[in-house]
Amino acid sequence: MRVNPNYSNDMIGLLNQAQQNQQTALQQLSTQRRVSNPSDDPAAEAAMIEENSISASNDQYTASSNSLTGVLNTADSTLSSVVSNLQQAITLGTEGASAGISQSNMNSIAQEVSGIKDQMLSLANTSYAGQYLFGGTVTNTAPFALNASTGAVTYNGNSQQNKVQIGVGLSVSSNLPGSSIFSQSSGNVFTALQSMLSALQAGDQTAVGAAVTQVSSALAAVNTSRVFYGNTVNELTNNESYLSQEKVNITTYQSSLVDVDEAAAAVTSSQAQNVLTATVAAAAQMDQQANLLSYLK
Repeated sequence: MRVNPNYSNDMIGLLNQAQQNQQTALQQLSTQRRVSNPSDDPAAEAAMIEENSISASNDQYTASSNSLTGVLNTADSTLSSVVSNLQQAITLGTEGASAGISQSNMNSIAQEVSGIKDQMLSLANTSYAGQYLFGGTVTNTAPFALNASTGAVTYNGNSQQNKVQIGVGLSVSSNLPGSSIFSQSSGNVFTALQSMLSALQAGDQTAVGAAVTQVSSALAAVNTSRVFYGNTVNELTNNESYLSQEKVNITTYQSSLVDVDEAAAAVTSSQAQNVLTATVAAAAQMDQQANLLSYLK
C-alpha cells in the first residue's frame, strides 16, 4: 500500500480553501452583499460607480424640476389673478359705457379701474424666491415701472427666456418675458386699462366702449400666454415620472451587481462545511494508515 508523503500539504490546502469559501459565504449572508470590497468584483464595482454618478445627476435634475415647478405654478397662479382682474375691468367698462350712466357713477367706476391697474402692476412684478418672474432673464429688477405723471407703465426687462436643464441633453424654458404677456401688440394690458380709466374720467362713453374692446384683446393675449405655463408643468411632471422610474431601474440594477444570492451563498456554506468535515476525517484516516505502515516496518 502506498501513501502520498505530501498528503498533509494537500489536506491543509483543502482545509484552507474550504474555510475561506465558508467565511466568504457567511459574510455575504450577514451583509446581504456579494461585493463588499472593490477587489471582490472589480467590474461590478466600476459599474456601481458609474450608476451612482447617473443617479446623482438624476437627483439633481429632479431637484431642478421640482424647483422649476414651483416657479411655473406661481407664475400661472399670478396670471390667473391677472385674468380675473381683466374680467372685472371688462364688467366695469361695460357698465361705464351703458346709456344713461351718470358722471358720478363713472368716476366711481374709474376708481375701481384705477385699483385694478395698480393691482395689475403688482402682479406683473411678482417674484419667487427673490427672483422676478416676468422680466425675461433680468430677474433682480422689477420689470414694470409706473410713470406717475403720465400713468404709463414701461417694461424694463428683456425678451429672453431662462433655461433649466432637467435631463441629459434636455432643458426647458422657465418663463415668458413680461413683454409677451402684458405688452403684446395684440393687447397691451396697461395701455388698455389706462385708456379705460381716462375715458371714464372724461365721461366719454364711446371711448369707454372702445377701451372694453382693448381690455378684451389684452385678456385674450394673457390667456394665450398661460398655455405655455400649463404645457411646461405637464412636461416637467412627465419628466419627473421618468426620472423616478429611472431611479428604480438603477437601484434594481445595482442590486443585481452586488447583492448576495442567499440560496447560492447558503449552498456554498453548506458545501464548504461538508468539505471541511470530509477532509478532517480523511486526514485522520490517513494518519492511522501511516502509523500502521510505520509499525509494520
